[in-house]
Amino acid sequence: MDEALLKSLCDNLNVRGGSIPAMACPQMFDLLDELFTVEEAEVACKMPPMAVSARDLSESLGRPVEELLPLLESMADKATVVSRTKDGVVLYKLMPIMPGIFEFQFMRGTKTERDRRLAKLFRRYLNLAEAETEKAIPIPKDVTPFMRVLPVERTIEVAPQVYTFEQLSRYIDSAEAISVGHCYCRHEAYLLGEELCEAPVECCMSFGPGAEYTAERGIARAVTKEEAREILERCEKSGLVHMSSNTTKYLEFICNCCGCHCGVLKKLNEMGRPVWSASSGYLARVREEACDGCGTCEEYCQMKAISLNDDGVSVVDEIRCIGCGICASLCPSEALSMEPREDIPSPPETPKDLRTAIMKDFQRAMSKQK
Repeated sequence: MDEALLKSLCDNLNVRGGSIPAMACPQMFDLLDELFTVEEAEVACKMPPMAVSARDLSESLGRPVEELLPLLESMADKATVVSRTKDGVVLYKLMPIMPGIFEFQFMRGTKTERDRRLAKLFRRYLNLAEAETEKAIPIPKDVTPFMRVLPVERTIEVAPQVYTFEQLSRYIDSAEAISVGHCYCRHEAYLLGEELCEAPVECCMSFGPGAEYTAERGIARAVTKEEAREILERCEKSGLVHMSSNTTKYLEFICNCCGCHCGVLKKLNEMGRPVWSASSGYLARVREEACDGCGTCEEYCQMKAISLNDDGVSVVDEIRCIGCGICASLCPSEALSMEPREDIPSPPETPKDLRTAIMKDFQRAMSKQK
């Protein structure tokens, strides 16, 4: 593919935002060559930031709808462009590299040679991009978290005050559509030949329009609300942490994460104070008189936040505990409970509010450096 076209595509991908930029470098060019055909790239690099119909794009580009529609459909099938139907009209939107294109490539759980090539190309590029991004844009210590933890619901039912945004069942009950796909982190690792843990593989959920898109395109499968609850329960029994975007009004997705392969949890584990980067707003507490020292909580804690002291009693590291509730839900002697933290602010309401909060945090940090 022509380098000028690749650079133009990088520029348009970056307009979409995301946590990882599309840097104009050989590693990204190789990845884009695998993701897009030349004809698709020529359209993608000119797509507007907002979702657009094939007819409107035809008018802006001066190209027949009959030429554009197959290319848009091909990109939607390959999960570089997301599609949704509004008022009977199909709209298309180019996704950012991450979150977006990366995740959807591996949620199908397929094991083709192309899948393996993509896994290698993504890993090579993301290793570079993450390091370069951290050097160029230092993350403020008090930045609003992009993700949040959703506690195991039955562990917080006795709390003095439970907010609706803390209740996972509320999002299940209100969802118009739900789909579930393979864990993209673990599937990428599988394609790269890494050893996997024994956690459930089919555990990444989408809600609303995202669920309709992924089910329609074969990226995930549609599930009922009852099936969704059963999947979440299996994940909890396996010690997986419920995570989603740090918003309250609605959720677009729920990831059920392990500490060995989840990119977010791995980053949190590297931090000295992970609770400030993602939290449910709860903290595990131990009733020492009820603890029998079985070690179940220590075994299942994805954050290494619980250990047994010399007396064989569980001790919680408050800085490492992100309040997932897995320990309390699996404790056979019911010695653990979840208590609200007073030092964790409520999440922003919508994705737009979240982006605004994060941007303000970065601007404030940069002004302090001047």
